[in-house]
Amino acid sequence: RKTIFAAFSKYMFSPFQKFTIDLGVRYSYNQFNRQHYWAPRGSIRYRLTPKTRISLAAGMYYQTPAFDILIANPANAQLRHERASHYILSFTRYMQEDLKFTAETYDKQFNDLIVRNDRTNLIRTNAGDGHAGGLDLSLIKRFVGKFYGQTNYSYAYSLRNNRDGHGSYNADFNQPHIFSISSGYEFNKTWRIAAKWRYATGRPTDSFVVHSDIFNDPSYDRYSKEIIRNNGRRLPDFHTFNIRIDSRRQIGRIALVGFFDIVNMYNHLNVNEDRFQEINGQEDARGFRILPTGGMRIEF
Repeated sequence: RKTIFAAFSKYMFSPFQKFTIDLGVRYSYNQFNRQHYWAPRGSIRYRLTPKTRISLAAGMYYQTPAFDILIANPANAQLRHERASHYILSFTRYMQEDLKFTAETYDKQFNDLIVRNDRTNLIRTNAGDGHAGGLDLSLIKRFVGKFYGQTNYSYAYSLRNNRDGHGSYNADFNQPHIFSISSGYEFNKTWRIAAKWRYATGRPTDSFVVHSDIFNDPSYDRYSKEIIRNNGRRLPDFHTFNIRIDSRRQIGRIALVGFFDIVNMYNHLNVNEDRFQEINGQEDARGFRILPTGGMRIEF
């Protein structure tokens, strides 16, 4: 039985009318490795006009090792926390009272990442490091009148290096391009409809070569795969169109809300896993297609 403790404090002040400064620090202690961690962070916001502001933020962050890693091997109890340094610049502009545009760019440096360089044992080390960066754009229309909508685009890259001689590779969830557009319309107090289309670059997965007849036995033909690069290729791109209809009925102080929701309406196979089949040497694409759901909730 061990204790992990953390506390956070923040101070906010405005030295000038258009400036706001946030200063904070987070302290944590991990009884597994008996280490103390101080993580400072801060931000500056400046209001250019009543409808426009920019902000700059920077900070250091620590991630506690996962509990299953800590207990997998006695040596893992001495693992240090993973460290990340964040730098963020953002711009916000209210184009109308109900319409907002935001742009944000960021850069992140990762150190002391926990890696497993030898798959034959459960020992981990803090040998890894990495780098990430990107740009987020969004245009948001708040729900005013009968309509709301939102459009988002993100470009990002995220690389890791285990320092094992194999160089950098894509992080597990690195998807360079993500785009979505959504909207909703309220016909009256009873009926609403909403829709969303989303696209994303496929997630990284390992590159490999296939070896046939690994037992050298014509009567028992089997295949194997040899991984040649960590996250060296990608799964097919993800895209889906979703639609939802809501109906609300007020009965005194009780409201009955029913909904019908169709995810992936045009039934595209979004692959989230490729399973290698030893019998034929092929990959079995696993994922989801159309998913209709419906239900009702009671509010009182």
